[in-house]
Amino acid sequence: GTFTGKSYVPSVINNTIGVDGKCAETGKNFKIGGPFWTAPIHDLEVVDEAVKRVENPRDYGQPHDPLPTSKRLHGLLTTVSEELSDCPLYYLLPDLASTCRAQVPPRGTFLAQLEELGYRVSATHKEADAIKTDAPNDVIWDLMRNWVRLNPIAAK
Repeated sequence: GTFTGKSYVPSVINNTIGVDGKCAETGKNFKIGGPFWTAPIHDLEVVDEAVKRVENPRDYGQPHDPLPTSKRLHGLLTTVSEELSDCPLYYLLPDLASTCRAQVPPRGTFLAQLEELGYRVSATHKEADAIKTDAPNDVIWDLMRNWVRLNPIAAK
């Protein structure tokens, strides 16, 4: 990251903002809020241990049947374990679609396209409609423009 005046701008933001502080896609000024955490937020050893305990509670001395929420908990822990820990920010597909005035692309299709282009991608535990990726912003917006071209909304 770099210091700009009195503030620190993490490299994840530096890679997004142009030299002039404007968005390369829209040419408009960025509005940045903060602070936000850019380091990994999960200890994967703890997550892996929790998954094992949810999957096999009796192996860990739990005398009772699985928790009523164990399936949901297992899903959350699995998502956390597969989440890209070096990508602190995420994209919300409904927000991308709203910006383009388009229908929301299917999450699986969008993820597959990014993977086909060679980028890493994952879900995030925070939002069901969000994706994390190491793809640059211009790739995300190119995919959205292509989605709009192939799936136009009928004029009202």
